[in-house]
Amino acid sequence: MTALVLAVALAATAPGMRTGLPPAPRELYRFAWQRTVVAPQALEWKPREPGGVAVDPASGIVVFGTRDGWLHALRDDGRVAWELKTEGGFSGPPAIEGDTVYAGSSDGRLYAVALATGKERWRYDAKEELGTRPAVVAGTVYVASLQDTVFALDAKTGAWKWHHRREAHPGFTIRGAAPVQVRAGTVYAAYSDGFVAALDAATGSARWERMVAPAGDELDVDGLAVEGDRVYAAAYSGAVLALDAASGATRWSFDAPGAVRLALAPGGTLVAVATAGVYALSAQDGKVLWSSRLDGGVPSGEPVVAGAWVLVPAGAGGLRWLEASSGRLMRVLDPGSGVSGTPAVVDRRVYVLSNRGDLYALDLS
Repeated sequence: MTALVLAVALAATAPGMRTGLPPAPRELYRFAWQRTVVAPQALEWKPREPGGVAVDPASGIVVFGTRDGWLHALRDDGRVAWELKTEGGFSGPPAIEGDTVYAGSSDGRLYAVALATGKERWRYDAKEELGTRPAVVAGTVYVASLQDTVFALDAKTGAWKWHHRREAHPGFTIRGAAPVQVRAGTVYAAYSDGFVAALDAATGSARWERMVAPAGDELDVDGLAVEGDRVYAAAYSGAVLALDAASGATRWSFDAPGAVRLALAPGGTLVAVATAGVYALSAQDGKVLWSSRLDGGVPSGEPVVAGAWVLVPAGAGGLRWLEASSGRLMRVLDPGSGVSGTPAVVDRRVYVLSNRGDLYALDLS
């Protein structure tokens, strides 16, 4: 290895971290700082931190929940801004809207917390595990539980407005749920029985409900995205679909066994993550633009587009850096225990929470 190549490899690697490199390494990022937020637990085997990260672009405050029940807020230099203890862990990213953080916990409560101080403003007890990122639109917070219920709450007070529920699929399901999507007065939600629904944002009444999952044992629809007049869904039993947002009619379908997560990229590209691979599809017609093999089990976090890269949290497989234009695997960032949660990107900085409980701040090169 030449001195130049060795220098590049070392510059992109933090102490104790394994990094997968392509044959000709290139510097994709530099480590700005690292902070340990979860102490090792006795007898804990294969820890997971599926919560994911949110960043306030105005203040630079980074907010995320961890498996030990703490909601953390760090400043952009890694200093602790505040921490709040809850009674359950976190398996979905929080949402930041204005001066408030909204975070759902496995203790069944949605917490509204002051962004600047961490002071709790209100909590709503849904009595169902909340493990998805809330959506905050026009004074209402919408959040999906892991038991197939969508709740709508007043964003200032936490008062219940409505809820919509489908009965859970009687067979096997996979852990997780799709975050709700809200567009033009409609809430789009997905369920473990293979259905996608369009709900009136004011009342919760169903405008349409469509079965989209192919026949199979696990029908979960855990990936959902909306853009323009299309709703995109990922069904674990084997399909990625584009639906008409107004009617729910299928516009196209792509066979993808184990499809779980979706993200929209610039240029009309839909990134779909399945258990065996990552696919870039044309959002218009479902044509495959590229594909990349994926190992590491069922991904829990969502893919994120960061400039020229698609970041895929692959659990035990680490955080995979794919070239957005080709799908070529450029690097695997593995903090020693993998990455399960959704990363966050603001400007040219990426925040990644490892399964071991370390938060990394990476500056893109």
